[in-house]
Order: sequence, then C-alpha cells, then structure tokens
Amino acid sequence: MGYNGSMKQFKEIIEGITKPVAMSTISKKMQSARSKIVGKSIKPQGIAKALESSVKKEYGVEFTYTFAPNLQAGDMNANAYYDPDADKEGDTPIEIELLFSSDDKQGIDIDNEGFDVLINIMAKSISHELLHKSQFSKRGYVKSKPFKVSKGVDPKIAAAQEYMGNSDEIEAYGHNIAVELINNLGSRKKALTALRNFVRIPPNVSPDLYGYLIAFGMDKNHPVLKKLVKKVILYLRELDKW
Repeated sequence: MGYNGSMKQFKEIIEGITKPVAMSTISKKMQSARSKIVGKSIKPQGIAKALESSVKKEYGVEFTYTFAPNLQAGDMNANAYYDPDADKEGDTPIEIELLFSSDDKQGIDIDNEGFDVLINIMAKSISHELLHKSQFSKRGYVKSKPFKVSKGVDPKIAAAQEYMGNSDEIEAYGHNIAVELINNLGSRKKALTALRNFVRIPPNVSPDLYGYLIAFGMDKNHPVLKKLVKKVILYLRELDKW
C-alpha cells in the first residue's frame, strides 16, 4: 500500500513517455458546445464561455479571448498556457486564449464544419498542455532544465531553439507529431516508414515536425531532432492502446 504514489506515477510513464489525454476524448467532451455555437451569430465571449463550460470541470481549462489586429474577419487563432504554480496551489492551471478579428466583436458565424475544425484545434492544444501538467506533477512541480543554445545562433532562431529544445516540449510535441502523422498518413506503419527519412516529411503532413526541422536547420543528426523522433516513435507504438 505504501507504493500507491509510485504506481500512479508508473502508469503515467510508458517506455519513457508521459501518457497523454487522447485528443479524441477531449473533442467528444467539447461536442456539448456545438448547439451553443453553431448556426448563431455569436459574440467572442459567448464562444469562450461555451467552450470553457464543456471542459473546465473535467480538465481544469479556462478560456479567455482578445482581438488581434492582424486577423481577417471570420478568422480565429489561439494561444495555450499551462501554469504549474496555479496547478500546485489548486487553481485552474490551463488557459486557452482565443484570438478574434476586431471586425468580429459583434458576432461570428460558425457552421458545423467550422466547429469541427475549431474543436480539433482546441483538443490538440488542451492535450498538449495536459501533458505538461502531468510532466510537472510527476516531478513535484520542479521546472525542467533549460536547453542551451549554441553560441552564434541568430537571436530569432535561438529563441525558437530554446523553447523547442526543452525536454518537456520535445515530449509534448512528440505526441502531437505522432497524432499528425497517423491522421494524415492513415496508419502507424506508414508513419513509422516516413520517419526513416523524417527530414523529407512535408509540412502539410506534420506542421509541428516541420517547425522543428526549420528551427534546427534540417539537420537530421541534431540531438534535439534525434530525441524528438525517438519520442514520436514511442508514442506511435502506444497511441492505439489508450
């Protein structure tokens, strides 16, 4: 009985990876917001409220919104954050910030197809942040070691490498990429085959992988990319078991 905590931790770590909450599970939860959003000219605050009510109790997610001057009318974007300090204190730890065009302050029309796209993006973001939540929880909310960028790297590239080279992000994006590959290639076998020459996987098949390739110079031997691909492979082996 004295090993309950360790057993729980063990269940969250499978072959060196943290078990995620399946995006499909989150998407199903968010279906309850469909009738509140689809077919109505709904204001941004109404969209945020409807989405939050579908997942806050289960996953500890709150939705906020703001207006971005660079977005066209009808377009949306989002930022996602996990706050380990809030989590440790028992407050809502995950925030999804919805970005709307300033032209949509009075309302935006979303049809069923648009809603499906919206909740798929939200589910991906929430799953990513929940994985960070598990990472921090299992190590007592201690931050992971920062990634050290090589000297002489362009400042913009250095900022991307510092973020993406962090071990927590490598694992979380490893899960994202595994899901992208299966969704876009159709099977785990095809995904694993494509990873044999991962630098040639096009951006439309895995946008997250492409982001890593750009940040680390398309160098297939870079330690970060090698670690990332290992995580992707581990997640591909386990995804159909969860």
